[in-house]
Amino acid sequence: MSQIDRDRLRALITERGLTPRSVSRAIGSNDTLLRDILSGKSQNARGDTMAKIAQHLGVPLGELMKGGEGESLSPDPVIAELPMIGPVQAGAWLAVDDYGQDDPAMWPAAADRRYPRARQWLREVRGDSMNARNIYPGDLAHLVDIVDAGVNLNTGMIVEVTRTRDGGGLREITLKEVEVTADGLVLWPRSTNPKWTQPVRLDDETGSDIEVQITGLLIAKITRF
Repeated sequence: MSQIDRDRLRALITERGLTPRSVSRAIGSNDTLLRDILSGKSQNARGDTMAKIAQHLGVPLGELMKGGEGESLSPDPVIAELPMIGPVQAGAWLAVDDYGQDDPAMWPAAADRRYPRARQWLREVRGDSMNARNIYPGDLAHLVDIVDAGVNLNTGMIVEVTRTRDGGGLREITLKEVEVTADGLVLWPRSTNPKWTQPVRLDDETGSDIEVQITGLLIAKITRF
């Protein structure tokens, strides 16, 4: 009999930057569904429920299940590549060279199948101003184009923000966590370092020669050992 692979399910939720509660809500269930599954309170969820969870996480259903003797039913992983298009500063602005001569390096990583038509890429994280969200220097941020993905921004999402100045001659990139307020979006660093406490408001950054856009949504973090 197939059983839920709780360790794999927990790892996927973490990799996607989600929470059990947010996944439960996203598939139209009560807030505690995923918590009950992960804790073992719910031994076996219905097949259609697990299919919804797998679809939301962008993986085959078999990746969330294992055989009666503990053997994983997930298929061999599909090896793919994504472009590594430069670094990103976690929390602070980091100037990025737009005019490099070399093509982006390709890194072994699978595209998220929830966004089959959206551009996806990787950036190496620098700095410690998102470490309270378990994003550390040297990690790879897996990002998807916010427009191509067609997602609505919600509080708690982590995004890539791009600021251009000097007529587009200077481009700066940062990661921030979204807070949706009545007055608009507020973008926060999330760090244990007291140096990083001040948020950014998009309307505070605008000027005659400054353009600020949310360009990517963080969908996974890849830790390199």
